[in-house]
Amino acid sequence: MSGSASASAKPQGVVILGAPRSGTTLLRRLIGAHSRIACPPETYALSAAARFLHEESFAEGLRIGVLLGLSYAGFSEEEVLSRLRGFVFSFFEEHAAREGKPRWAEKTAFNAFHLPAIRKLCGDEVRYVCIQRHGLDVILSLEELVKKTGGYVQELHDYLRRYPEPYEAFAQAWIDCAGAIQALIDGDERALGLRYEELVADPEQALRRILEHIGEPWEEGLVERALGEAKSVGFGDWKTYAKPTIDRASVERWRKLPRATLRRLADRCNPTLARLGYDEVTVAEPESDADARRRYELGLLLNKMRADKERARAAAEEKS
Repeated sequence: MSGSASASAKPQGVVILGAPRSGTTLLRRLIGAHSRIACPPETYALSAAARFLHEESFAEGLRIGVLLGLSYAGFSEEEVLSRLRGFVFSFFEEHAAREGKPRWAEKTAFNAFHLPAIRKLCGDEVRYVCIQRHGLDVILSLEELVKKTGGYVQELHDYLRRYPEPYEAFAQAWIDCAGAIQALIDGDERALGLRYEELVADPEQALRRILEHIGEPWEEGLVERALGEAKSVGFGDWKTYAKPTIDRASVERWRKLPRATLRRLADRCNPTLARLGYDEVTVAEPESDADARRRYELGLLLNKMRADKERARAAAEEKS
């Protein structure tokens, strides 16, 4: 996994990938704390370049986009990609130089929605560090993000147009992102995959795997140094800076979802959960109408018993 992906030289760039709210910011802090790697807050540079490369298909396979358009002006696809790559990478390289570090890493959570174009742009010039997280926890964290920021970014808004119920929209967004990332992990030796749950359970072990993959030495105290730094806070980074330590408090929050909601999301997410190696979510069969009625009647009876007890207590106090 840590061998060179390029015949000429080891790739200097590191691209962190994960569905939004999968732990990419925590990875950014850990990797960026290394003495040889600079990782700024979210730049949106790669996703912007991906939009520049966007193509649309029309009838009979006709493509419309900048690569084909510039080919008519005499510019080959590789030339366009090389120029765009140089332009985008130059910002990362200059940032690393300002930090006094020889290598750069890039993390923008919404890059996961533009993975095919980003892979085309980066070519053989980067290594990927990919993080996956249980989809139902991602859904809850996306809901939290939307409430915090007060709106939807374009990538999520596109899903809400197709799935007006937010949980289902978030679920499908996670399915698409996680599926594309897993395909990269499975098919490209330059990509390392890990789970959020593994990262928070043993940050040092996970970070050692990452550094081996990208060809950098371990540094003692790296995790502690990463958590102690609070500079360069970017968009979406607020939550990871709220705690001085890494914990598992946000793992399996999905278990508190109402049964009906859980069943609906499990039906949609289970195939992808299984593909990623998670256990499928099972939900108990819904209770019958008769059972629901008995449960309701029992609740009424308990409430009546409490009220009778309270009235008896009040009457006793009044007599005394």
